[in-house]
Amino acid sequence: MIEYKYQEEKVVAKFFANLLNDGETLAIIDRGFVSSAEEATHLSKFFWAMVNKSAQGVNLPCEGTSEYWTEKLYSTLGGYLERAGYEQQWNDEIDNA
Repeated sequence: MIEYKYQEEKVVAKFFANLLNDGETLAIIDRGFVSSAEEATHLSKFFWAMVNKSAQGVNLPCEGTSEYWTEKLYSTLGGYLERAGYEQQWNDEIDNA
């Protein structure tokens, strides 16, 4: 399961998934886990799309900056994917970012 250290992380992830019209990521977040390498790749790509979108300036639904919350989500999502056996998918998208 994706374990968020702060509840705001999930709020921010869902906020960006909605902002990016990314239903697949919303489903992953709601479910709490990825079920395939393809979903792991999708979640990894979503993270970088979220970072790019946040650089454009957005009003988050919680306190804190986009930079702060994307850093937290980097650790949360990346750590989860590594523990779940999808380190390669995560690292591939870091290389592509």
